Amino acid sequence: MPAYVHINLRVIDPAKQAALAPRFQAALQEAGGRILHFGRVAQVLEGDEAPFPIAGVFEFPTLAQALAFYGSEKYAPIKAERREAQQARMFVVETG
Repeated sequence: MPAYVHINLRVIDPAKQAALAPRFQAALQEAGGRILHFGRVAQVLEGDEAPFPIAGVFEFPTLAQALAFYGSEKYAPIKAERREAQQARMFVVETG
């Protein structure tokens, strides 16, 4: 069953963000994931907590692949750099 990683973020260092984006995309593809959506939050429809301004959804064939990517050695340095480049909330959803 597919799994979807959702991210909501605010860029805090645009130069670092720009440098890590292509590496993140390559690592994501290599792990079997793909970007379904990545863009600005257009409008809050419900809820009291304001979202960060950017949101994305990444699809993986399985929950195991999504979790393997997140915990992988290849993603670890990208994850560390990502935490310097952005504030983020991230979670994964399994369908089915």
